[in-house]
Amino acid sequence: MEAVGFDRNKHTEEQIALALEAGRFPHAVLIEGGSPDERRSLALKITASLLCEDDEKIPCGQCHSCLKTLGGFHPDVLFYEPKRNPKTSTKNELYYVDYIREIRDSSFVIPMEADIKIAVLCEAQMMNEQAQNAFLKILEEPPEFAVFILLSSTKSVFLPTILSRVMTYTLSGEASDNNEAIPREAAYAAAESVTEAIAAPSHFEIVRAAGVFDKNGDLLKAALPIMAEIFVGALRVKYSAKEADDADPCSILASKLSRRALLKLVDDVNILSEALNMNANLNLTITRLCTLFRSASSEQE
Repeated sequence: MEAVGFDRNKHTEEQIALALEAGRFPHAVLIEGGSPDERRSLALKITASLLCEDDEKIPCGQCHSCLKTLGGFHPDVLFYEPKRNPKTSTKNELYYVDYIREIRDSSFVIPMEADIKIAVLCEAQMMNEQAQNAFLKILEEPPEFAVFILLSSTKSVFLPTILSRVMTYTLSGEASDNNEAIPREAAYAAAESVTEAIAAPSHFEIVRAAGVFDKNGDLLKAALPIMAEIFVGALRVKYSAKEADDADPCSILASKLSRRALLKLVDDVNILSEALNMNANLNLTITRLCTLFRSASSEQE
């Protein structure tokens, strides 16, 4: 069996590919370093490989499991995003204990289609010590069919007890200095404010929320990938037909916007990110963001 799609010139991806080929991928891993997009992309390749039905090449990209996994709607692959605790006013408490317990309870539900069930925790560095201790209980006595993938900008924030129970893979190259200069909490708050404004009755709310990016291009660069995560999360809510959660930005968008609008928003974020990477004028980019997002918000469910 050959693991394809992994860069064999990069030590980390080579090690992951070898573990997959040998059928010895760990039940819990931590992927640190790189950018959020790089970590998420690698996690997606891993999940597709673990669930692929082909006997020769994984992931084949064509089997039933690959199509579902890469399409983001395999029932046994769960991507978890940081979300605010609805019971408190603490915006920075994005992986709270009750949320970790939800993840734990879901992990003990037997897989629906595959032999294993995979939980991917994006931006896991947002877990505080209390949340990490709650998650530790899952790692100490995991169900035999569960695989956990933690994605984090760094491993330095994790308790030694967590690190002792996961295999750590470090991506070469750090996230850009501009993005690292902006605290994740600030970028998440800005992204959440803008995405919530898309579902607001007045289009002016988008303009108002986007005002936070005035004279702060670094914040916009850091917030755009988070906006994409929220839009993708909203699509998952739609495809899974989950009950709406009024405190969750993904659920809010899923209840207000059509699938077509959400797909367009994902494309819009890519367009805006490319423009910023090409040193586009910040004010014009913010104006373009408001125009694109207003257009998408018109396609109500």
